[in-house]
Amino acid sequence: MSVYRRGKVYVFDFVIDGNRYYGSTKKQSKREAKQAEAKERARVLSGTTKGQKTANVLLSDAIEQIYDSKWKSNKDGYGSYQRARKLLEVTGNVVLSSVGDDVVQDLIRKLESSGVSVATVNRYLATLKTIMKHFRLQVDHIKLKKERNGRIRVLTKDEEQMAIELLRGAEGQGKRPYYTEAADMVVVLVDTGMRLSELLNLKYEDVNFGRNLISIWINKGDRPRSIPMTTRVRTILEQRKHLNKVKPFTISKAEMERAWQWCRAGMGLDGDKEFVLHALRHTCASRLINAGIDVMVVKEWLGHSSVQITERYSHLNPIKLVQAVEVLEVPRSQRYCEENT
Repeated sequence: MSVYRRGKVYVFDFVIDGNRYYGSTKKQSKREAKQAEAKERARVLSGTTKGQKTANVLLSDAIEQIYDSKWKSNKDGYGSYQRARKLLEVTGNVVLSSVGDDVVQDLIRKLESSGVSVATVNRYLATLKTIMKHFRLQVDHIKLKKERNGRIRVLTKDEEQMAIELLRGAEGQGKRPYYTEAADMVVVLVDTGMRLSELLNLKYEDVNFGRNLISIWINKGDRPRSIPMTTRVRTILEQRKHLNKVKPFTISKAEMERAWQWCRAGMGLDGDKEFVLHALRHTCASRLINAGIDVMVVKEWLGHSSVQITERYSHLNPIKLVQAVEVLEVPRSQRYCEENT
C-alpha cells in the first residue's frame, strides 16, 4: 500500500528502482493524500526531489551527518555517535533505503548470537530508528523487543544505615578520605533520587537554600526539574559548602563506585548483583510510592520521560491493594445472615 494513515495524516511509502521513498503527505483525506503521493512520484521520476539522495545515503555517511547536525550539540551526543558506530560494525555499511525487515532481523540475530541482553538489542534498534527517522524513512518494521522487568532492588532502612556507617568509618580503617564523602553522597542519593551523574555535576549555584530546592538542569532525558531537600540533605550540603564553595561533591564516578564496591563487600552483599548505586534511586522512588505520593508527582520528582517508567514502582505499594480488597468483602452482618439461612 503506497498511501496509508499514520496518526491524523496519511503517509506515502513506495519504491522506485529499488529505492524506498517515505514521508508525510500532510493530508487528512485519502483522496488528497493520493494526489500528494502522485506528485511525489513525479518528482522522484523527474529527478527533482531530494528523496533520491536521501534514499541512497550510506549508513556511515548518515551517522556523520546526524552527528554534525544534531548529536554534536547534545549532552550525550558523543555517546549516541559511539552507539551508531557500533551499529555500523554489526550491519555493515548498508544503504539506508535497503534497511527492510530482512536487515533488521539479521541485525537482531547477530546481536542475540553474541550473547548481549535484550536491553542492548533494543539500544541498537532504537539507534537505527533514530537514523532512519532523521532521513524520513520508514521505521514501522523496526520494532523493539519486549523487555522483562527485572527485580527492583531497594535498600531497607537497616541496609542504608549500615552502608552509611561503614563508609563514614572507613578512614579509620586506612581507607581513603573520599569514602567519607561517599557516605554523604549515599544520603543525598537516597533522599533525592538523583542519578549519580546528576549529583556529581551539581553546583551550589543550583542549590536554593531560601526555597529549599535543588535544580537539575542537565540530565539524561534533558528534562530540567527541581527537588525539595530533606533536613539531612540540606544539612550535608550546607556543611560541605565550607569545603568547596563551587560543588558539594568532588570525587569522580570511579571513586564513588570503588567506595560502593568496598561497602557492598563489607555488608556481605558481594553476591547481590543488583545492590548497585542505582538502587539508591530505586529506593527513593519506592519510599515515595509507599508513602502514598501520587505517581505523577513521583514521575516529576525523578525526571522520568513517561509515567509508564514510574509505574514500575506501583506494585511496591500494597496499601491500595488492601483498600481494594475491602470493597469486595461481604459485611459481617450480611455474612451472618447468609450463614444462618
